[in-house]
Amino acid sequence: MEAQCDPRFLKGIEEFNQRRFFECHETLEEIWWEEQGQDRLFYQGIIQIAVGYLKYKEGVLIGAIKLWRSGLEKLEAYPPAHLGIDLVPFIQAVAGDLKEIELAHEKGEGAPVLHAPRISLSA
Repeated sequence: MEAQCDPRFLKGIEEFNQRRFFECHETLEEIWWEEQGQDRLFYQGIIQIAVGYLKYKEGVLIGAIKLWRSGLEKLEAYPPAHLGIDLVPFIQAVAGDLKEIELAHEKGEGAPVLHAPRISLSA
């Protein structure tokens, strides 16, 4: 089944955009477990970024940093639009949040105020 046609895929994107990061993780993990091809790392990247935002909300900065780094590394290997997702603005936004949180962590500060990006579907 094509990802764009899989209702779980669209549900996972919607959950991410609603800031329901745990639910997004659970939904996309179902697809990730089934995927045996080249998109397995794509799903894992989105899942790691979602869980990174969950860790950020919990105040676990180092957890968010590790997950965002790993998730971004996976997603950067894919083309600018993949499985209907416009990756460029998403990756840029997450990378910007990562920089802010890394600086705060290095300075021993608390979590800066961040606003998780939305996942946009390409036209």
